[in-house]
Amino acid sequence: MMSHDEMLDNVALYALGALPPREAADVAAHLESCEECRSEYQLLRPAVTAIGYAAEADGRTAAPSFMLKTRLMKQVRSEKPGRSARPARSLASRFPALVAAACFAIAVGAGLWNASLRDRVGRDESRIAQQSAVIADVTAPDAKRYRFGQGSVVVHGRNLYIAMHALAQLPKGKVYQAWTLPKGSKTMAPSITFRPGASGETVLRLPVSANAVVAVAVSVEPAGGSKQPTTKPIALTLL
Repeated sequence: MMSHDEMLDNVALYALGALPPREAADVAAHLESCEECRSEYQLLRPAVTAIGYAAEADGRTAAPSFMLKTRLMKQVRSEKPGRSARPARSLASRFPALVAAACFAIAVGAGLWNASLRDRVGRDESRIAQQSAVIADVTAPDAKRYRFGQGSVVVHGRNLYIAMHALAQLPKGKVYQAWTLPKGSKTMAPSITFRPGASGETVLRLPVSANAVVAVAVSVEPAGGSKQPTTKPIALTLL
């Protein structure tokens, strides 16, 4: 029978979609009754969303390849950290090879090793560095997380992120638009517009200091965005 420590390791693989169906079903059943493992899964979910969305940004699949899944399972199981105290730690500190392999997957997906795209290496490296910074922020143990529709708003320092999944694809001429409520204001300020990846996943950093806002929302708007919301928000949270 699998120990609880082994189950915690499998939660990381379950979040990545890297477990065989039978083991995945066991983890899913365990999550229903174990608060510690559910907390672990919620910590990992934004990072997995970020990795998947980064891959989809270039039109590649977000699902890890069979080779990557096998490698991740082998590395995570060989890197079991001490469980005696289990202090709050980030994904990067708990499973360094996991994050390294994920970033490697992003790099490969971005075409860094494609000889025909060598002239893009500098730009791709910069983008990958930014994506790695996002992953570090959304998995930081001291990050604040607020329930936000089917996802969360994540605050780390001055950085403010929206991490959502299962977003519906919108018809032509429509986009999702983020909104923020500045401190001392009664009117929502327009922020960036976006479309989710093919799987409905999205992670984005809002171009405003988290210290300057008291609420975040997302609504469906006409392409190009609106100056004021024209539809009821699909997600809204107070910070």
